[in-house]
Amino acid sequence: MFKLHSKGSSATSSTTSFSGGSGSSSNGQPSSNQGRNGIFLVGATYLDTIMHVSSFPHEDTKLRAERVEQRRGGNAANTAEILGQEPRAKVWYMSSMPSPAASKVLLRSLEESNVKTDACVFHSSQLAPPQAYIMSALDTGTRTIISHSTLPDLTLDEFVKKFDAACLRSGGSDLFAMQCPFQWIHFEGRGLEVYKMIDYVESVYVGQGWRQKLTISVEFEKGDRPGIKNLLQQADVCFFSKLYAETLGFDRPEDFLASIGDYCKPTATLFCCWGAMGAVGLHLESGTRFNSSAGKADMIVDTVGAGDTFIAGIILALGVRGYDIGRGLRYACELATLKCSQYGFKRLLKAPDL
Repeated sequence: MFKLHSKGSSATSSTTSFSGGSGSSSNGQPSSNQGRNGIFLVGATYLDTIMHVSSFPHEDTKLRAERVEQRRGGNAANTAEILGQEPRAKVWYMSSMPSPAASKVLLRSLEESNVKTDACVFHSSQLAPPQAYIMSALDTGTRTIISHSTLPDLTLDEFVKKFDAACLRSGGSDLFAMQCPFQWIHFEGRGLEVYKMIDYVESVYVGQGWRQKLTISVEFEKGDRPGIKNLLQQADVCFFSKLYAETLGFDRPEDFLASIGDYCKPTATLFCCWGAMGAVGLHLESGTRFNSSAGKADMIVDTVGAGDTFIAGIILALGVRGYDIGRGLRYACELATLKCSQYGFKRLLKAPDL
C-alpha cells in the first residue's frame, strides 16, 4: 500500500487558516489562472424515506402524509451533493457502502453533481443500503428520524488506502511534484476511528508541508457518541447541532459556544445552528462572536438537510469564495433557508448569488 507519510509520524497543530483565497478574489469571485479547490468529505450514507406530515402524530393514531419521497441521505453526502454544484470546487466523498449494486441508488445523485465517489468502500455481502425513516412536520419544522444500518463503519486501514489513492489522483501522480490535493477535509464526528483518520491526515499534511493550506472540519451532531469529545481538539472548524448543545444542557447557542470553546483547539472557529433562530459563530483566537438570523422564505416545504446545507454554505463561503466569517455565516444561513423552500438539493446553487 502506498503511503504519502508514515502513520507513525507525529503531527503538530497549526493556526486556523481558511483556504478560500486560493481560488477566489477578495470579492468572492473566481480568480483567473487558479485551479479548483479540493474538498474531501467522509460520512455515512442512507436511503431516506421522508414522510411530510401536517403535524407530528399522537401515539397510536393514524395520519395521512401530505407527501412521501425517497432519496439518498446522510449528512456529509448531502453536503457533498451541494458542494459538487460549485464549479470552483472538486469534491470527493468517502463512505462505507453496501454492495456496488445496492449502492447505485445512493451514488447516482452525487455523481450527477460531479462528486467523485471512487473513495467509497463497498461491502459485497451487504445487499441492502442503510435505511432512514424521517417524519417531517410542516407546522413546526421538526424532523423525527429512525435509522437502521448493518454496515460496518469505515476503519482506519480502509481510510488510509482510499485517501492515499485520492491524494495521488487529485494532487498528481508524481510524489515529489505533488500539489496539495485537498484544501478542506470534512468529517462526520463518529468516534474513535475518525480521531485516528484525522491524526493520519495531519501526519500526511505536516510531512508534505501542506498543513497551512488545509482546513479540517468536524460535525458534532450527537453528544452521546462514544469518543466524540476527543475530536474537539483536532478540528479547525467545528459544526455543532442544536441537539448536541441541548444534550449538554444548553438552551442558547451563545452560552454553549462560550462553554465548549474551552475544550476546542484555541485557534478554531465554531458554529452552532439553531433552526429557525439562525446560527452563531465564534472565532476563539480573537474571541469574536458572529450572529445571523435565518433567511426569509415565502414558504417552507422541506427542512430535511437544512443543517447539511448550512455546512456546505460555510465550506463554500470560507473555503472557496474567500468570504470573511461574518459574511460566510450570513450566506450559509440564507442558503439553508433557500433549501427549505424546495424539495431536495438539486440546482440549489443555480439561484442568484445571495
